Formats: sequence, structure tokens, C-alpha cells
Amino acid sequence: MSSPASEFRSTALCVAVGSVLILLAAITWSGAAVAEPSQKSRATITASYSDGCRDFTARATKVGSQQGKDISYVELHYADGRVVKDETVNSPDYSLDGAVGDEIDFAVVKSGMTNQSFDCVLENRPPTALLEIRTPPVDQTLAQCYDFFAGGLACEQSAERTVWTGASQIPDNGGPESGFFHWGCGAFGDPSLCSNTISFRGTSSSDPDNDIASWSIAFGDGTSTSGSWSTNPPTEVAHDYSLLGCLGTGVCPVTLTVTDSAGQSASETIVMVRVDQTPD
Repeated sequence: MSSPASEFRSTALCVAVGSVLILLAAITWSGAAVAEPSQKSRATITASYSDGCRDFTARATKVGSQQGKDISYVELHYADGRVVKDETVNSPDYSLDGAVGDEIDFAVVKSGMTNQSFDCVLENRPPTALLEIRTPPVDQTLAQCYDFFAGGLACEQSAERTVWTGASQIPDNGGPESGFFHWGCGAFGDPSLCSNTISFRGTSSSDPDNDIASWSIAFGDGTSTSGSWSTNPPTEVAHDYSLLGCLGTGVCPVTLTVTDSAGQSASETIVMVRVDQTPD
């Protein structure tokens, strides 16, 4: 038969062990709560890039739902080393429209307890050059522009030039001069009316990454010009051929070259020829 003292010690021990077990359970539960955030505190974040990694959009929603969840911040890591953190979003949607020089390496988006990084990988696809020449309308009349009998396109050099004509509009019909652009002179007036100042443009050129950086035009008479695509695009480049001839002496290939930020280039050429149509 146990004594009252021994029963007291046994009861006290049981109480102490029970308290320890309860404390351990509480610690274990607390740790689990920290390690596993609730569904309400997490988010599903989607993001995408465009325009050569210059444009970035992101959207956050509640886990398992299409309902939006506010974005806490977006941290942008640019390819040139800049880091910009925007903590003013306060919306489920984020959108950035960047410019040339604002290429993003990766972005970090935070919503609730979710923090996610999104990389952008440039494909560096090459540009496409598109050279155009200012001409009279291509209306198949001798006084304006028409398909030349020997191939190519012929335009009256003294007529008013009101449209832009690209290399793809010059017929390649199998003739000996297919693809050539002929400036006819003398059929509709004195040759002095035939202006030797010809205008070109290259702004219809394109790049899938939208990162054309520079351009140049070789006029075919030994001279050329060039510029920056962003600050001095080739919207209309006029060239006077009267000094070095070319239009009066033979074939004159004019070549536009565009180069993107990755150093990839593309070119297109229009071959011009002057046709003396003065009556004998």
C-alpha cells in the first residue's frame, strides 16, 4: 500500500510530463505553421515579356482561384546592371512598356508570401531590310510608272513623285532587265526637266525583337550615308546623282543595310538605270 507522499509525487510527475508533451506539440504546430503558409497568404503569379525583353507584364491571383491578389512589389534587373524596385503596384496586374536600352534580364514579383523570379531570354532574331524609292504612281501609264518591256519597272523621271515603291513591287518577269528600276527621261519634255535628285527611305524595315540599332544606304555611285535608327531614322534620304553621274552612265545599285543591337544585319537593293527616251 502506497503512502500519501508517494501518490503525490506520482501525480506531480504525470502532470509535469503532460505539460512537456503539450509544450512540444505547441512548438511542433507553430513550426509547421511557419513552414507552410496558408492558402490565403500565397499567390499564383504569371508573367510574360515582349518587345525584345523591354515590355513586362505580370498578374497575381489567389491560389486555386481566378480572383486577383495584389502584387506587393516588382523588382526589375536590367541587362545593363540597373535594379529598379517598384513597391507602388497595389494591384493584381503590373505592366511596363520599356524603350530601347531597357532590356530586362529578369524580374522578381512578390504577392503575399509568394516571391517568384522570371527570366527573359532574347532570341536575337535578325532584322529584315525594306528599301523604298519615291516615284510617281505605278498606274501602268507611260506618263507615270509601268511594267518595262524588257523587265522591271519604268517611271517617268520628270513626273511628280508622290508614292513610295518597294523592291518587291518591281516586276521580275524573266526579261533581260527583270528587277531593274528604270528612270525614263526625255519622252515627255526637255531632259532638263528630269530631276536627278532621288529620295529613298528604309523605315518600313522591321525586326522581330524590335531592336534595329543603325542603318546605312550605299547610293551606288561610290557614296553612302548612315545613322542611328532611334535618333535619325531613314524616313526620307535624298541624294543628288547629277554630280557623279551613275544615272547617266549606267547601272546604279542602291543598297539599304539595317543592323540590330546584336550585330545582325540585313540588306536590300534596288538597281536603278536611266533610259534616254529623247526622240532621235
